[in-house]
Amino acid sequence: MPVHEPIPAEALALFARLGIAEAPAEGPFVPLDRLVELAQGLKDLGYLMFLYVAATHFPAQGERAERYLVAYRLRRCGPGSATVPFRVEVTPDQAVPSLAGVFAGADWQEREQFDMVGVRFSGHPDLRRLLMSEDWEGHPLRKDYAIDTPHFPWR
Repeated sequence: MPVHEPIPAEALALFARLGIAEAPAEGPFVPLDRLVELAQGLKDLGYLMFLYVAATHFPAQGERAERYLVAYRLRRCGPGSATVPFRVEVTPDQAVPSLAGVFAGADWQEREQFDMVGVRFSGHPDLRRLLMSEDWEGHPLRKDYAIDTPHFPWR
């Protein structure tokens, strides 16, 4: 089990002001309509470094519908440095609000998640493939992507 650093008190206070009641160490789930507001609030608190956005695809299983889990982490540097994780969960027909307008570092990372996993980011300034060619079909890091798919000229 991974060890998580505790979420700083000022971030917990911001979560509470936004109506996010639970904040586990791996990061609270944030409503989509509050995501940009939360990111801007954390930036105002000094969390200026956008460390990552990472998406995971979960196919439908039993009664659980297909979904994406999109995880974020921001860092405050200098004395009292800390990180703050947070997450959103969306279905394939939903788009996650882009944080590229708040953090320049989110731009290419959101493009990578779109390209490799298939998560759409609404309001992104240039959401297009980053690693795969424009004519590539599918998203290679989805769990339902066939690993033996032929791709010229490699196989």
